Amino acid sequence: MKIRNTLLTLLVSMLLAHGASAADSLRAPVELKELSRECIFGDCVNGYGTLEMKTNVGTNTYRGNFKEGKYHGFGKLTEMISRTERAYYDGNWDMGVRNGRGTYYNGKDRLYIGMWKNDKREGRGSYFFGIQDWTENKYSEQWLSENVENYTGDFVNDLYQGRGTYRWPDGQKYVGEFFANDKHGPGTFIYPRGTIREQVWEFGEFVR
Repeated sequence: MKIRNTLLTLLVSMLLAHGASAADSLRAPVELKELSRECIFGDCVNGYGTLEMKTNVGTNTYRGNFKEGKYHGFGKLTEMISRTERAYYDGNWDMGVRNGRGTYYNGKDRLYIGMWKNDKREGRGSYFFGIQDWTENKYSEQWLSENVENYTGDFVNDLYQGRGTYRWPDGQKYVGEFFANDKHGPGTFIYPRGTIREQVWEFGEFVR
C-alpha cells in the first residue's frame, strides 16, 4: 500500500508539473516587427475605431476604444503570430495594457479567460489546454472547465497562486493551494471513481 501511494503521489506531481510549465506559454515565440499602421475606421485617438498594423508575418487589427492613441476601454486585438496562425485578446484595456476581464487565445492550443492586471493574469481565471481552432462562443467556459485539461483558480503575476483546481479530461482533479505554479499547502486529489486522497505539499514537494 505504501508503494502504491508513493507511485500515485509521483504521478500527481508529474501531471501538475506539466500544467505548471505550460502556464508560462501565453505569448508566441515569434518576434513581430511592425512595418506600418493605419486607422481604417473611426477615431483611433480618442474614440472608437479600427487600427490596422502591418507586420513581417501579416496584418494585425485592433477594433475598439482608444484614449490618447492607446487601447483603452473595451476592444479586441488580433495578432498574426505566424503566416497561418492568429492569436487574439478580447477584453478590457487600460492605456495600452490588459486590465480587467478578458479572453486570450494564443493561436495554437491554449485559452485563458479571466482577470488581468498590468498585462498579466491576476485574480480569478481559467487556463485551458488543447484547444484547437478556437472561435468565440464555440463552447461555454463551464463546458470547457468540465471537459478539457485546465487550471481554474487564483493567479498572481501570471502564475498559479492561491486556491485552485487542476482538472484532467478523464475526470481526475487536484483541488488545493498553489504558490508560484507549485502545489503548496493542503490539497485533495480526486480520482474519476470518487476516491479522495488528502495531501500536503511544500513548494512542489510532497510532504504527506
